[in-house]
Amino acid sequence: MYEKSIFTQIIESPLPEERKQLLSSVFKGEQLADLCRDVIAKHVFSPDLHPERMDFILQHTMNKPDIGVRSSATNEVYLQNIYSKKTITDLPAWLRDHRLADLEIQVDPQEFIFTRVDIYASNMLLLQYSVESGQLKSDLDFTNVPGVIIIVLMKESPKVFKEYDSNRYIHRFTKAHSDSGLELPSLKQMVFVQLDKALELYKSQDYNEDEDVELLELFALIADINCDKVTEGSANNRFLNDIREDVYRFTQSKEVQQMIFAEDIARMDYYSSINAARREAAAEGLAEGLAEGLAKGHASIISLNKWLMAQGRIDDIKRYTEDPAYLDTLLEEHSKKE
Repeated sequence: MYEKSIFTQIIESPLPEERKQLLSSVFKGEQLADLCRDVIAKHVFSPDLHPERMDFILQHTMNKPDIGVRSSATNEVYLQNIYSKKTITDLPAWLRDHRLADLEIQVDPQEFIFTRVDIYASNMLLLQYSVESGQLKSDLDFTNVPGVIIIVLMKESPKVFKEYDSNRYIHRFTKAHSDSGLELPSLKQMVFVQLDKALELYKSQDYNEDEDVELLELFALIADINCDKVTEGSANNRFLNDIREDVYRFTQSKEVQQMIFAEDIARMDYYSSINAARREAAAEGLAEGLAEGLAKGHASIISLNKWLMAQGRIDDIKRYTEDPAYLDTLLEEHSKKE
């Protein structure tokens, strides 16, 4: 059976023209793929393939030079009961000190980002309150539960962060504070990074003398890997150049190109469904119309892609981009697993 080239698939796809040109440019090697893309980020910052990269982010972001990655961890937190919703993290890892860490990369602004991450951290913490294989339950109590760390890289800052009057682009939530002024340590350490603000700061060079320029440079690269200012400014940075070369080599794979293409199609379908739902809700004048429209659409496609990739079912992603009926089959299968 004749297999269409990725470029033919792009041309014939319903993607916006600007997106088609960008994909073609990336696959031809004229530009580098966005580091915030799911498939790219999970390769470049893999705790197993490149632990030194996650080490760098954790150590510099948390200001803790002794943090080190031991191995990757499952990205699906166990369900507490049959009524629990499943949470799937991006880049989880076990640390050498037995804490559980996760690197989340958020492309679109989410006003509920703190709530989502708080739930993720809580679920991860519950996982920590359980013994490892060969360990006695009596070995674990409330005094020695390993904590969790979640670092969220936000490509576009949500409104709550944009409106916060501060020149800081890293926001660390590492302690609990009472209204009486009492401060207590927290087992959940959550850090939010405004990548767009980091890029703006790097380009303007308007930062303090104590700024961690190496970290700022990495965040600027993640925000926009094709930014000329970042490329020029970090030309002699071997660490960042290795990442660039890695992205280039990785995206020359036909399999990876199909995954990137599928991700773009999925995002287009997702937002088309949302917009259609909003129009339907507005026409009906009912709040329920939005929920109903979303349910009818393919709002779960991005979740489906993550699930399929975690299962190693790359061929299924390729197949459904050309076979809409097969997409429905996969969505039904995915819904039964949740």
